Amino acid sequence: MNSTDTKPGYGVAVISAMLLSGAASSSCDFDTDDADGPDFLDKIIECEKQQSSRDNSEGGSKASSSVEVTKLYGEGSLTASGIVERPVAAPGTLSHYAKKSFVARQPYSLRPDAKFEESVTIAIQKLHLEMAHYCARGWDIQRQWTEANSQQQGDFFLHYQFRCTET
Repeated sequence: MNSTDTKPGYGVAVISAMLLSGAASSSCDFDTDDADGPDFLDKIIECEKQQSSRDNSEGGSKASSSVEVTKLYGEGSLTASGIVERPVAAPGTLSHYAKKSFVARQPYSLRPDAKFEESVTIAIQKLHLEMAHYCARGWDIQRQWTEANSQQQGDFFLHYQFRCTET
């Protein structure tokens, strides 16, 4: 048997495998036979990266376009009339602003000498209390990010952008 002789169906199997692997990497549709491949885990990771980058680009464009976000910290939001407004929620009160988006932030510290009250756990708890004040019937956290506090090395601000549910 020379090198040009192959088993019947071998070429079809190779072509099918190549097509399946191409489809798997582009659309993330996996077949049960894909699990037997040596690069199956790599395909899953690549698929997750593609999906994540797609979600981030869609989420970024949604957040930046036509969504009015009210800041709950700092000087507040500038209105069309030129007046700076900042919604105020009295402690212990609960309101619900259906479909309205807000950004809240809380400071926290990762310094070794930081007190427990400055921990990220307390910052998250305070953010959830603030979200409950404005969205008493529920909310969706649209984005979360952290920025360094320029006043003290090791201190940060945790931001939540959230939107109140419709009901």
